[in-house]
Amino acid sequence: MRKTVLAAALAAAAASSVQAGVLYFDYNRNSLGAGTPSLFLFGDAGQTATVTNLAGFNQTVTFDANGFYNLAISDTYAQSGTGIRNTGFQVESAQAMAGYFINRKNFTTDMTYLLDANALGKNYVVASMGTGAGEGSQMSVQATQDNTTVTITPKGSASFTVTLNKGQTYKYAGGGNDLTGSSIVADKNVAVFSGHECANVGGVGYCDNLLEQAIPTEKLSRNYLLTASKGADITPQNRDLARIIATEDNTEVKVNGAVVATLNRGQFHEFSLAESSGAQVEASAPVAVAQYLVGGNGVRVGGGGTDPALSYVPGQDTWLDSYRLATPTGGAAFTFNYASIIIDTADLLSLTLNGAAVNTSGFSAIGSTGYSRGILDLPLGLFDLEADSKFLVMLGGGSNDDSYFTYGGSTFAPGISPPPPNGVPEPGSLALAALALGGLAAARRRRQSA
Repeated sequence: MRKTVLAAALAAAAASSVQAGVLYFDYNRNSLGAGTPSLFLFGDAGQTATVTNLAGFNQTVTFDANGFYNLAISDTYAQSGTGIRNTGFQVESAQAMAGYFINRKNFTTDMTYLLDANALGKNYVVASMGTGAGEGSQMSVQATQDNTTVTITPKGSASFTVTLNKGQTYKYAGGGNDLTGSSIVADKNVAVFSGHECANVGGVGYCDNLLEQAIPTEKLSRNYLLTASKGADITPQNRDLARIIATEDNTEVKVNGAVVATLNRGQFHEFSLAESSGAQVEASAPVAVAQYLVGGNGVRVGGGGTDPALSYVPGQDTWLDSYRLATPTGGAAFTFNYASIIIDTADLLSLTLNGAAVNTSGFSAIGSTGYSRGILDLPLGLFDLEADSKFLVMLGGGSNDDSYFTYGGSTFAPGISPPPPNGVPEPGSLALAALALGGLAAARRRRQSA
């Protein structure tokens, strides 16, 4: 029987979107020794995914009835030193999925949201930190295709070039040199991670592992809104740290409307986010924005402490209006988990968690931006956050001087979160499928506020 136009469109859409089911990750050594790393995957109930690397790891997993799987990863795959490694991981599924990787070790944990293959790029600047312990500042690049040429320019050092085949990783240890602003440029799409083996953040001597997947420059923005984390409420320092990293020369940067710096590529401006505060960042060219939790010496509020952690922040034009996410579970669970939220003040009452209205009475305005920020406590495992307009979700958790911090997705890496009504333009085949589905797709989307 001849295929219908709709069937053909759907088949083409499925073929073009298969990359949404491909994730990459690798991780640096933990300064306190062997930990219990985990890969958290979520998608559809019964969905399967295969996790492999060039060092012989090969395992196929099946998501549970909730569409969730927690895969323990041996710490023997932690990367140390400088050079080419075969221990970077690839995760492949026939369906879209989302994932985190958590480098779990008491007192020295961090977690990163994983970008699918569609979100990767060829050009990156990275965030890290200088002072701390162990091998210090870290960055790595994993090839997604054979014969990938990568030019690496560590901050303060000469550029060099390496050639990688698919699945190979080049890991670089910077020691006490702060690699923030280092550049990685490739001739094919690559996955880039950065961090630190055990960093002191903001001059506080409580070091912790930092790990986050970098966002390619073509997915970065000129406009950002930031909000202090719950970690800023708990630690005695009462603040987070933020860095704005230029991707182009002569980039003018404003914070809360005031010009604070003109930066060349790789230079950064640093400032603090006080407890319960927010900030507006505007730049004349795309910038990377990194937010750090500061180490804790004691706890001001009950429920456990926090320590350093790192996340890149998605730009304001890449937020979603619906997020399906998860918090760490099992042996990787934390005492508390939270979402730092920024949302249009006019839509505060539309915010829901697992379908129930959120009490936003404690949210506060971010200057005259028209947006408000606040903190929500989160349950263990899968959860849904939705609103009538696009909003920012930053995820964090704390437990006994330990922590993680990452973001909850974006238009360029939505995972299994529905895109906003005016989200990323679809490839031609997806657009064809969308036209074929027509009214059905429109009916399933919530009304966006005018």
